[in-house]
Amino acid sequence: MPEPYYKQHWIDIEPDRHAAYDQILAFHPTMEPILRPLELRAGLCVLDVGSGPGHTTLELARRVAPSGKVTGVDINAEFVARASARAREQKSKAEFVNSAFPPLPFPGGSFDRVFCKNVLEYVDSASATVAEMARVAAPGGVVVATDSDWDMLALDLGAGDEVRDLTDSVLAAAKSIAIKEPRIGRRLYGIFRAAGLAGVKVEIMAGADTAGRSLPMLKSSWAHYARDSGRINPAEVERWLGEINAAIAEQRFLFVLPQFIVRGNKA
Repeated sequence: MPEPYYKQHWIDIEPDRHAAYDQILAFHPTMEPILRPLELRAGLCVLDVGSGPGHTTLELARRVAPSGKVTGVDINAEFVARASARAREQKSKAEFVNSAFPPLPFPGGSFDRVFCKNVLEYVDSASATVAEMARVAAPGGVVVATDSDWDMLALDLGAGDEVRDLTDSVLAAAKSIAIKEPRIGRRLYGIFRAAGLAGVKVEIMAGADTAGRSLPMLKSSWAHYARDSGRINPAEVERWLGEINAAIAEQRFLFVLPQFIVRGNKA
């Protein structure tokens, strides 16, 4: 691969995984605590860093309409094309740019709000990316990032030690190649302060999934990463997915992944 796996798997996405990402990365009301710190209103200029398929970007655009503007930037060209088409269909003013980062391809002080959701765990340098987010924020602007802390993940299938060991093995294999910084959630506070952002505040969102809502992510992303790692037999990954399906069906499934929501102000 021309880039490390943690980056390349976002540049080259198989067609069937695009459909999965439309489901995994869709906007839904439970994300409201993530957007609230942005304090969006009509007329603001907003940047969504790592906008993916654009579902959340379009929601941001709806909240700053009719006079505001939202730009999404993403490393994946197909994401940008799909998001742009979706914006046209919805008659949204949201625009999408295909670019790797850091650096961000925008002049300094360009945006009233800069937002980044579940992206900093994958970039070459989270510190450099947040510094860029601060650079492109206008004086008095707000920067918000939310990200996982994979070392705080709790996944229980209500089974014995063998299944728990299998779960640990699959997740460790996936994390070994797919995540650049698995502890990015807990690091964001310090990174924001080091970027010169003021009034840095941290919230943690940690809802418990007992219904299997996280299955698309576990199936299309984490099982995929584990297979690609070469550290675990693909048959074991399939057995793990079977155990997850059984746990969901028998109401033994529990998934908790804390999301750190960090906000800072540009002086």
